[in-house]
Amino acid sequence: MANHPHRLPRDHYVGRRSHFLSACTHFRHAFLRNDATCALVIAQLMRASRKHRFAVIAYVLMPDHIHVLVEGLRDESDFLKWLELFRQLAGYLVKRRFGDQLWQEGYWDYTLRDDDSVRGIASYIAWNPVEAGLVEKPEHYAYTGSERYSVIELASVPPHKPRVGDF
Repeated sequence: MANHPHRLPRDHYVGRRSHFLSACTHFRHAFLRNDATCALVIAQLMRASRKHRFAVIAYVLMPDHIHVLVEGLRDESDFLKWLELFRQLAGYLVKRRFGDQLWQEGYWDYTLRDDDSVRGIASYIAWNPVEAGLVEKPEHYAYTGSERYSVIELASVPPHKPRVGDF
């Protein structure tokens, strides 16, 4: 994985914190329109989350990028290790099965602050396919999910865009 210039000290990525991730597909190709590819990516998202002790609060797989909101469940939960494992697993398996490089180098991450609304950012994630014109309601999009909430629950609060790159 390419080096990413983190603005926070390393210890800000470890512990019971919530983190938002945006990552683009290689050359922003629409690899995430395929049911099999999306199922594989979601399975690796959950696998990496179990291994590194993160709860998946919300995710959406858009055709050419993903948004994920996770929360560390233990003092030793390490977001950067989680991120590396998730991208490695999903990238390797997509390359092996479909022959495509999945990820663009780099990504955008944001460690939520005390004044950030976790539910608002989760709602932003759920509303992404609607904003992109892919569906009329968040619950109609097949590649949105959460370990804690239904998509209807995710979308039920006002969306709050995280303070990272534009999508």
